[in-house]
Amino acid sequence: MDTLGHLELNKTALVTIDLQRGILTGHHFQPHAGDKTLKASNDIAEALKNTAALIALVNVNPSTIGYLRPFEGGRQGLKRFPDDYSQLLMTIANDETSHNVIKVTKHNPGAFFGTDLDLQLRRRGIDTIILTGVVTSNGIYATALDAFQYGYKVIVVEDACTDRDPQLHEIFFDKLLPKIALVSSEELILEEIKEAY
Repeated sequence: MDTLGHLELNKTALVTIDLQRGILTGHHFQPHAGDKTLKASNDIAEALKNTAALIALVNVNPSTIGYLRPFEGGRQGLKRFPDDYSQLLMTIANDETSHNVIKVTKHNPGAFFGTDLDLQLRRRGIDTIILTGVVTSNGIYATALDAFQYGYKVIVVEDACTDRDPQLHEIFFDKLLPKIALVSSEELILEEIKEAY
């Protein structure tokens, strides 16, 4: 794990990726179970609740998922998704006492392309992103890469991310993510947040 340095909460955002009912429910994730990944993200969000930090909860619109796989049938391959597919499972998503939470719906693997996430972060002076969610080899990496290219300091929390393929998770965390981000753990992030108060 990398040395993170000092977190400035007023310049930090937790960005959670695709922690929603239709993705987490009924799928097998490795090396960390989906509920463990969700709990780790919830713990970090709770530590940042009503602080100077921002919490950005990102989900994906199911009606556009079919278009992300154009070689698997395109429009003919689109299927009907349950109404609650995009429902965020983060505890803080429905917490009306939280004043530092925004929600972003994406239509691509990454959370930046085609959304106002970059605008929302920049207007608040955010320069550091703590990234959690699913899946490592898709939404997490795509978001981390865009954030890096936009000039953000990116911290990816390994045990708050997971994949459907444990080998891909390992490859991304061993080989790819360290080139564009700091790799951390839930324990280290929570310690850094506590020290930042």
